[in-house]
Amino acid sequence: MSRNESFHATLIKHLLVSQKSNNNDEPCLESGEFGANVKKIRRDRGAPLDSSLSTKRNPSLATMGPTSTSSAPDATSKSSSKIIVASVAKPKNTPLPISASSIFWTKETYAHVAADFHAFHKHDLNVLAHLFTTTLGVWGMMQLAVEYNCTAAVHAYGLLVLLTTPIRTALLHSILLYGMLPVNANHMGSLLSNFLQSYTPLQAPDSFSPIHVCLAAIALGYGLQDLAHYLACEQTYMNFYMAASKQYMLVIHSLWLLPLVIDSILMKSLLLPKLLVTRNRCLVVPMVASKQAVDALRTWINVNVKPTKETTHLWPHEHAGTDLAVTQLEHDAAIQAAFEQIFAPHHYSIKPVIDMNEIYVTAVGPKTQINSDAVFYTPHTDGPYWWLPGCSLYRVLVGVTPNKKVRTRFNLQHSSCDQALDLHGALGFDYNRELHWIDHVPNTHNSERRSLVKLHYIVYPFGWHKYGRLAAHLNASYNTWARNNFLKTLRPATVSDHLLAWWIWLTTWVNAMFEEHIGWANLTYVLASYALLPPLGFLIATSFRHYAVYIATFASRQPAVAHGYLMRDAKLYKTISMLHLARRFSPLVVLPRDVPALLIASLGFATTLLATARLGMVRTYFGSELGFVPPKWINGFPYGYIPHPMINGQIFGFGVLLWWFWNDLSTENVALMLAHIGCYATHMFQEIVFG
Repeated sequence: MSRNESFHATLIKHLLVSQKSNNNDEPCLESGEFGANVKKIRRDRGAPLDSSLSTKRNPSLATMGPTSTSSAPDATSKSSSKIIVASVAKPKNTPLPISASSIFWTKETYAHVAADFHAFHKHDLNVLAHLFTTTLGVWGMMQLAVEYNCTAAVHAYGLLVLLTTPIRTALLHSILLYGMLPVNANHMGSLLSNFLQSYTPLQAPDSFSPIHVCLAAIALGYGLQDLAHYLACEQTYMNFYMAASKQYMLVIHSLWLLPLVIDSILMKSLLLPKLLVTRNRCLVVPMVASKQAVDALRTWINVNVKPTKETTHLWPHEHAGTDLAVTQLEHDAAIQAAFEQIFAPHHYSIKPVIDMNEIYVTAVGPKTQINSDAVFYTPHTDGPYWWLPGCSLYRVLVGVTPNKKVRTRFNLQHSSCDQALDLHGALGFDYNRELHWIDHVPNTHNSERRSLVKLHYIVYPFGWHKYGRLAAHLNASYNTWARNNFLKTLRPATVSDHLLAWWIWLTTWVNAMFEEHIGWANLTYVLASYALLPPLGFLIATSFRHYAVYIATFASRQPAVAHGYLMRDAKLYKTISMLHLARRFSPLVVLPRDVPALLIASLGFATTLLATARLGMVRTYFGSELGFVPPKWINGFPYGYIPHPMINGQIFGFGVLLWWFWNDLSTENVALMLAHIGCYATHMFQEIVFG
C-alpha cells in the first residue's frame, strides 16, 4: 500500500470514529450541532493528561489536549511522574495446540505462541533491546551449563529449537547460539574486571568467578528486559499468561524466547535505515475534514480583521468568534490521519498544545523594510529545541483563504515538496528542526488576504506524558518570549527596535546557513564522537558514515526520503572523510617524486567529478531512484565508456595511492584505504544487483 493510499485508509477510520461519536450527524453552524460537537471536545480537553495537570490557560504555559491518536489513551494514574503501561495487546484466546504434528511438523504450536508474544512486542526499541537482553540471558544459561559440564544440554536445546520453529528462525537461532558458545565466562570476567579498573573508580578484583558472571548475565538480562517493557509502555507477555493462570507457559516461553525475539526483529525488517536515513516528516493534508470550521473562520476574519501593512496575529481561544472553530480543527480527523502516517501510534503520543495556536493574517502591500515580517522570507526554524530526543513540536498550518501566490518552501527537502497552501488544506512541519521560508510563485496573485490558522502539537514517546508536558512547556515558553519580541519589532520606532529587528533577522540567517550546510545534530555527533571515543573510534565513526547513508538510503527508499538532508549529510561526512585521508597522506608526499602518482590518481577523482556534473546533484544523490526526477539516459563521457564511473573513479584513485605509497603506509592506513575501497565496491554491487 502506498503512503497516499494508507493515508486515505487512516482518514476513513478517523472519520468513521468521529461520525459514530456524533450520532452520524454532520456538524453544522446553523443548526447548532457544530457548537455542541465542539463543546464535547472542550469537555474532553478538561483533563489533558491526568488529574494533576488541570491548569488554567496561560499564554506562557501549554495546555495539552486529548490524545490525537486513537491508540494512545490518556493515563489514569494519580501520579503524573509514573510512566503508564497503556499498550493494548490482543493475544489469541484459543487453546494452545499440543500434538506431535503441531509441534514438529506444522509448527502450529510455535505460531500460536508467536502471535501472542508479538502482541506485547510492537515497539521497535523494545524489540531491539530484547535482542540484547535475551541474548545476554541465554548466554549466561549456556555458560552456566558449560561450567557444570552439561554442554549436552546446550546442544539438546539447540536441536529442540531447530525442530520446532520455522526454518529461517531456526537457522538464525543456531548461528547465534553456536556463535555465543565459544565466548566463555572466564574470559568475559577478565574483560569486565579490566574495564572496571580502567574506566571506573571501583576497586574490582583481577577477575570474576565464571559462575558469578553467568548468574549476573542472567539477572541483568531479565531485569533489563523488564525495563525495556516499562520504557516502551508495553505489558510483558509473562504477566499476561500468569494472570490467566497458565503457569505452564513459563517453560514454553523460556524455551522459545530467543527465536521469538529473532522473529520480532525479522518482522521489523531493517532497523538500520531507521537510524541512518532521514525521512520527509512534513505533513501534507489536501483537505481537512473540518471544512465548515475553516469557512466560519474565513468569514470572521473578513468581518473583524482590518487590513494592515504588517501581519496580524490573533490568539483564537481569546475570541468567542474563533474559539469553537479552532477547537474543531485542533482535533481534525484528516490532520490526525496525516500524523499517523509518520508517527506510528504504538510509538508516539500526539497531543495539541492549545495555547501556542494562533490566527495569522498576512500584511497588505509590499515588504519595504527589515522588520519581524522579513523573517518569514528568510530560511528559518521556529524554535531552539532540536536537541530534545524523541520529541517534536509540530506547527500545522491550515489554509483559511484561497492561495496560489505564497509558497512555503523547505530548504532540506526536494523542491517538489514546496507547497502553496490553499483553502481547506493543511501543511505541518517540525517547529524546531525543519528549515523553511516563504516566497511568491511567479505570475500569480491572490484575490483575498492570505489567512492561516497555526496549530501546534507535541509528539513524544508513547506513554511518556511527563516528558511530553515538559517539552510542551519549554516550547510554549519560548514561543511566548519570541512572540513578544516579534510584535515589538513589527513597527520599529526607536533605534533599539531597529537594532532588535536586524538582530532577529541576522541570527535567523546565520542559524539557517549553519543548519542547511552542517546541521546541529551532525555537529553534536562529531563532537560526541571526538570526546567519547578513542582516536581510532573517532576515525571510524566519521570516515564511513556517508557510505552507510548511501547504502541504507538505496536499500530503504520508503517512506519518502528527505532529499536535502541526504545531500547535506552525505557531502558533510564525505568531506570529513577526505580530511582524515589528507591528514594521513600529506606527510608522505615528497615532491617532485610523487607527482606521477598524484596525477594518475587525479584522473580517477576527475572522472568522478565529471560523472557528477553529467548527472547533476539531484540525480547523483538518487533523485531518480527516489522518484524526485524522472529517469534519464545520460550521454557523454564518462558514461557509455566506463561502467559506474562515479564509483570506479574513486576506487581507481584510492587504488593508485595505495599502490604508490604502499611501503610508507602503516597497517592502520592500509586498512583505512582498503575499507574505503570495500565500501565503494559494496555500494556498486548493490547498484548492480538491486538497481
